[in-house]
Amino acid sequence: MVYPARKTIIIFFSFFIINTFSSKAQTSTTRVDGKTISSKISFYKKSEKNRESSTADYIRFYQKYISEIRGQECPMYPSCSNFGLKAFKETSFTTAFILTSDRLLRCGHDFKNYSLTLRENGFKNLDYPIYDDAPKELYYTGNSYYYAYSDTLKDSNLALGLVKSLLNDALYNEALLEIKRIQYLHPVFNAELFVNELICLRATGEFEKAIYSYEVHCPETFKDKPEILYQLATVYYNLDNYDKALEIVNKSLVNTDNKYLKAKSLSFQGVLYAHQYDWKNALSTFESLDTNTFSNAISKDKIRILKSSLPLKQKKPAVAALLSIIPGAGYAYSGHKQTAISAFIINGLLTYATYSNLKNKNYGMSALTGVFNLSFYIGNIYGSSKSAMRYNSNQKQNLCNKLIYNLKP
Repeated sequence: MVYPARKTIIIFFSFFIINTFSSKAQTSTTRVDGKTISSKISFYKKSEKNRESSTADYIRFYQKYISEIRGQECPMYPSCSNFGLKAFKETSFTTAFILTSDRLLRCGHDFKNYSLTLRENGFKNLDYPIYDDAPKELYYTGNSYYYAYSDTLKDSNLALGLVKSLLNDALYNEALLEIKRIQYLHPVFNAELFVNELICLRATGEFEKAIYSYEVHCPETFKDKPEILYQLATVYYNLDNYDKALEIVNKSLVNTDNKYLKAKSLSFQGVLYAHQYDWKNALSTFESLDTNTFSNAISKDKIRILKSSLPLKQKKPAVAALLSIIPGAGYAYSGHKQTAISAFIINGLLTYATYSNLKNKNYGMSALTGVFNLSFYIGNIYGSSKSAMRYNSNQKQNLCNKLIYNLKP
């Protein structure tokens, strides 16, 4: 508990002092026709701007001179200080103060509630301000492997065989270069080559280019080819456009009689329903795979996972906020038990400090600790509500991940 408490004292003491003096030093008067007129709007805008500026200066001072001395790295990404910089820059001073208080309470606790991101200095727990979504590329997903598509077991076309060999060796850019060479020398459309082009573009993360290639370079007579449709659906899946991916994979299922491709498409369809949190249709889709010898074992496993996990346990944000009247209770309800202890201790210490200062008639320090106490108390209520939402989202995502395991398209 010392870690967040120490960080709290360093950062927020600076926040309070500089912002108190900067707001007192502001004047906002305008001379019109020889008369002095106050301008409240100008005052508040100027005051707010100065608060943000001074806060940013002090956070950067902490980063430059204090953070290194402490010899510890924040386990969250962005770090608490960068989180604060972002919040104070993009929201109002009051909102940023509350958001940063909540983050400081949560920092270093309950890692299972956060996604991982891999940075230069190792793995971190990904936690962006609640009003903003973290870029998709920050989420750690592990290594992804892509394999070539083949219409036949043995290639008579040496150039196409080279493309597949390069692709299977994860030399995707080299495979794309060879595909372009073949397409230039042999302009006649080759569906098998085009499917492997889509796979390479997915592997290199060029999803928009894959869609463009399908729309522009794929002839109309081949656009409904099931394997091409399947690969196109996986491209939209990578773009998180699950509705479009589901629409395309449904079309692929209608157009195919190939048992293997049908099983693969049905498996993918079940995953897409799960991403839409349509558990009923996901279960129904996996059950339809039972009769297929290619996927019987996989489907039984997924059916077991769904039946054992549903209905999902959900936490109500309003209940979490209400319980937070007692500091930490809302966090505990939301599955953030270590954070609950931190919230209870920090709020308790600040309450006691405020009471002691008032009792000793030390009104300056009582005002200071009172501001901290109020900020962390409100942050505890607000953060508990958001933690309940995070818990619900994690429950759904964890179930999706279980279904995707060994089934990722």
